[in-house]
This record gives sequence, C-alpha cells and structure tokens, in this order.
Amino acid sequence: GTLGKYTTLQEELKKGTIFLTDYKILEGVPTIQLNGKRQYIAAPLCLLHQKSTGEVIPLAIQLSQQPGPQSPVFLPTDEEWLWTLAKTWVRNAEFHTHEVIAHLLCSHLMAEVFSVATLRQLPMCHPLYKLLIPHLRYSIHINVLARTYLTNQGGIFDRAIATGRQGLAVLLKKALDNLTYTDLCLPDNIEARGVSLLQNYYYRDDGLKIWDAIESFVAGIVELYYKNNLAVQRDYELQAWVCDIFSKGFLAKRSSGIPSSLRSVPELIKFLTM
Repeated sequence: GTLGKYTTLQEELKKGTIFLTDYKILEGVPTIQLNGKRQYIAAPLCLLHQKSTGEVIPLAIQLSQQPGPQSPVFLPTDEEWLWTLAKTWVRNAEFHTHEVIAHLLCSHLMAEVFSVATLRQLPMCHPLYKLLIPHLRYSIHINVLARTYLTNQGGIFDRAIATGRQGLAVLLKKALDNLTYTDLCLPDNIEARGVSLLQNYYYRDDGLKIWDAIESFVAGIVELYYKNNLAVQRDYELQAWVCDIFSKGFLAKRSSGIPSSLRSVPELIKFLTM
C-alpha cells in the first residue's frame, strides 16, 4: 500500500503521523458562471501522512463530505491523471479557504475591526493608541481599495473567482460564525490543531518566534503603564475598546471565546499580541 510494507494505518495513527485536512466549510457555497460556463468548487477531505523523512504526502482524497457511489475515495494507486485531478481539487479548495478566510477575513477585515475600534474608543494620548496606531496605519485604506476593485459588483471576484462576490459573502459568514479566539492566537491554534510535533512545519516555527517577539515588546509597554490587574480593570477606555471589538467585530458571540472585557495584565498582553 501507500504506507509501504512495514507499517499500517493504525500504527501510524498511534505514532501521530496521520493528519486530516477538512474543507467542510466550502460545502454549499454557491458558484457563478464565468465566460458562460458554470464554475465548481469541492469540499474535500484529504488524509495526509508524515514519513520518517519529514515529508508529508497525501494518502487518500474524497472530494465531498458524504461518502458514497458518487463520492469515491481517490488513492495514489489510481490512474495517474485521476489522482492528479483529485489533488488539484484539494489545492483549489485550499485557494478558496486561504484567500477568503486566512487572508481576507483574518488579515484584512479583522485588522479593520481593530483599527475602527482604536479610532473610536481610544484617545490619541492613550498608551495603547500609541502602541497600535503605527501598525494600523494603512488597514482601512487598503480595505477600501479591496471593496472598490476586488469584492465590488463586477469586480475581480465576479470576473475571475468561481464563487463570485455572492459565494464570497456566504463563505465569509460561515468563517466568521466559526472563528474563535483560539484560531487567532497562534500558540493555542497550533496546539488545538494537533500540529505541535509536525516535522519541518516552518509556519509554526517561524510564526511562534514572531509571536514571542511581539509578545515581549507588548509586555514591555503594557507593564510600564499597568502595574497591576486593577489598573487594567479600571481603564474604562480600554474596556470600551475591547467591548467594541467583541460586539462589532465578533457580533457579541460568546461562543467565539473573544473576551468582552479584560481583567488582568496577562490577558491584556495576550489580546494585544493577537
């Protein structure tokens, strides 16, 4: 089989070398017609195995969430082009989730939530305003350009992307409904996804170094102005800022785990680092 002669799937599961990428979030997302042709996206499941060399390879692919005669499991032992096409559909699904969720939602739109809340709730003399504002400088501007040229009616999404702006809106809503504080805090996210021990995972290795550097910088500023937890609790401008982010950016969903207030210096440092 694909795993070779000397091991089994059960053994590799025990070792922690089997991983699953699940694109369920794409299920039911509408698509559009481009150049008169209906476009399609898949919501695949892809089973992966990390070999002893550290290389991660796909073991099996199912292109929809429901198994059955119309949704076979594709294997590396299948005809070459069938396997290649199955892998291509997985890469296509990764494109949609990466660009809409990781890029547009978690990078651009979340940055705008923090930018607007900062401008709305924190006075210019506030230490957190001074800490944040250099990093938020162009966030609103670039998002205005995106809404003008990319996600507008007749824009790039309507002219070149299978979902169009209608499917984009559906996918964004589903992603926001499922977005959690754990997703946005890299150390927690790595642990929750079970990839702490994945070999050669440079996103984790480099990302955690950046997280630690930001956290160290943020802690130095925060501890200069907030000497104890009570100082955090009594800063009504800070609390209004956090509440604004929770209520406007995350629609006051407690299930997201996003705090609506901050009660301690460590909580503030983590929130600012995120």
